[in-house]
Amino acid sequence: RITRDAKKSRWFEFPDLQGAADLPQLTLMLDPTASDFHNVYNVSIQVAESFSSEKLAVVLLRADFASALKSFKIKAGEIPTVVIVNWTNGIGQRPYQLYLHSQGEPGRLTVPELQGFGQMFLRGEVTQWFRSAPVVDDPVQHDSKSGALEIVGSQFQRLVIDDQKDVLVMFFAPWCGFSKRMQPRIDELARRTQQFYRYFAVLKIDDTRNDVDHPVMMRLTGYPFLAFFPAGKKAAAEQIRVDGRLLGDSEAWLQEAMTKLQPLATHSISLMSTPD
Repeated sequence: RITRDAKKSRWFEFPDLQGAADLPQLTLMLDPTASDFHNVYNVSIQVAESFSSEKLAVVLLRADFASALKSFKIKAGEIPTVVIVNWTNGIGQRPYQLYLHSQGEPGRLTVPELQGFGQMFLRGEVTQWFRSAPVVDDPVQHDSKSGALEIVGSQFQRLVIDDQKDVLVMFFAPWCGFSKRMQPRIDELARRTQQFYRYFAVLKIDDTRNDVDHPVMMRLTGYPFLAFFPAGKKAAAEQIRVDGRLLGDSEAWLQEAMTKLQPLATHSISLMSTPD
């Protein structure tokens, strides 16, 4: 195994990232049981040493750190994955930006390949990686009686940020019990407020399969997560907290949700007066 000069190298192995906090990180997510692991391990050290004078760190992340892979929305079958991670709010904090080099292509994990990718990133030539699930529902054909429209990452800009209405979004995880309990409440809220569809929308998105790069994501620490995006001030979105103990009582949950949303409404509508 190649040894490294700790004073010169910007090579780190997860979770010991002290010294890399202020740098974008070329992150290699690798299977430690793979036959080529030690070779790629050495490659990562060589690449790090080649960037020792640049604003770029190299991080090796073993795939047995399952929680770390989950935070990046990377599945075991997608290893090896190589990305550059740009932490805009500190390591481990959302939102962050990802720039994809490769997934499931071990043959590309060479010194020239990774050096070239790092250099392209430093020159600003790599496009941010946005993941999006296939479209779930057509917003034009969506039946509001069925509840909140489920959107995906590729629709977020158009249906949330660019839309000139107030938008409440539930970010959920399919495996989360609380998300499953809140889903019928959000659907009912969408039905209750459908008469204001020109001014107010209720949407939901699977956060485990879609990327959203917005400052409000910094507050997401668990699921489900409710965020309100006011018309004309979408950058100032804020988290909405509704007492989880009310999930078992549909009417009580809805009343509290609407009570908290009403003062935030940009348009002159009365959410509390919605018919049953």
